[in-house]
Amino acid sequence: MMKKDIKIVTMGVALFAAMFAGCTHFEEEDLFSESPALRIEHNAEKLQGILLDAPQGWVIQYHTGDGVAVFEGFNLFARFEKGGKVTIAGDHRFLRDGNAGKYTEAASLYELVREDGLVLAFNTWNDVLTPFVDPVAYWAAPNNLLKDGEGMQGDQNLVVMSMKENEIILRGERYDAEVRMVKCDRDWQTYISDTKAMKERITNKMINSYYITAGNDTLYCVGLRNGRYRISDRVDNPLKSDSLSCCFTPEGFRNEKVDTIAGHPFHEFKLNEEGSALVNEDGSVRINAMWDRYIVNTRTAIWNFDQDKLTEEQKGLLVQINTELKAFNSAYSFAEIGLGRSSGNGAVKGLVVTFYSNTSKTKTNTAGLSLTTACPLYGQMQISYLGDEMTDKNLETLNKTSNIEAVVRQFAATLSGTYNMVPDDNFLPTGCELHAIGGGNNYVLKQP
Repeated sequence: MMKKDIKIVTMGVALFAAMFAGCTHFEEEDLFSESPALRIEHNAEKLQGILLDAPQGWVIQYHTGDGVAVFEGFNLFARFEKGGKVTIAGDHRFLRDGNAGKYTEAASLYELVREDGLVLAFNTWNDVLTPFVDPVAYWAAPNNLLKDGEGMQGDQNLVVMSMKENEIILRGERYDAEVRMVKCDRDWQTYISDTKAMKERITNKMINSYYITAGNDTLYCVGLRNGRYRISDRVDNPLKSDSLSCCFTPEGFRNEKVDTIAGHPFHEFKLNEEGSALVNEDGSVRINAMWDRYIVNTRTAIWNFDQDKLTEEQKGLLVQINTELKAFNSAYSFAEIGLGRSSGNGAVKGLVVTFYSNTSKTKTNTAGLSLTTACPLYGQMQISYLGDEMTDKNLETLNKTSNIEAVVRQFAATLSGTYNMVPDDNFLPTGCELHAIGGGNNYVLKQP
């Protein structure tokens, strides 16, 4: 294990330093006549001033690894002081001593190392940062040293690639991951809570797949909620995929590295004003949650029809369904009808009748008739009924002493058509309007 207060030896700086020493956006024009050593010294003085001039400290968007996204990105926080003291905070899942997931602050030392280039070195143990760097298996910390000593492939010595008053770009000296620092605009715990709120707004356990579009080109994103996601040419069984890690922000999220679609680069995404999509820096790339597939192909929820929006014919059919239920058992009564998956034996996906199975209406059950639902275009639902669809065992049983199957089939026939879908939320809808294309009835779906 790495020992406390032992400076990490800087390695492999030369390549980055050569780039840094002659990088035009670091230097004022009148510094180019100076020696490389003097330019580095001037840059160190400039960087020191920038680090200290941050009343609410810095957000560190920290990544690990050597080019393959193994872990998500992490939001850390830092406040630099004169004399080399730094306070680093975070609430990540790799904090030790029982602090995993808990907000923690830890003080340590930092140094601006002037070698062939400029390196920001966090060169003593820090309980928030060092677990990423410690050459110990993260799943076995703090006892088992990894054979190759790579640990989580994090870096504590960060080569300075560029700096502005509000942004510093660094790169891990050993593993080459990009680390970005931006001035924090609120207190740290508020930033954490605002970021968590945004993550919950744009990701959830029910929908974790997204469209990435630029014009007529589309890629697919799977796993964004994990902070480490896959971009591919298709959702299932992709022929080609790329793995990216990201840090969530109060406005959206930012990837470690730039990627492209149809020649359009994207690095950071923010939620648009309408709350309908995430858009990249210039608005040319959009990310939309697959809410449409969630509604059309849901396997866990039933989308019930708003009965007040049904036609008079359909309302009459619901009355008949209730009559047929009571013909089977006088304690039974109709509750809802919707689209989804029935819950009994031989479950089917399609039209689902939910009914009360006791007179006090405290217990429910379902009976289903299979229907074909498809998503021909983004935000559309196509419902097809051919007349010979399968029933589940519950509907089959109910039909033995009633005529309920025929009535349910009549209702199913009224739904055939293609609809534009308008959800109440573009990331996790709980309701959706169906507008018939080319004429027909309009409906409203809602979750219980």
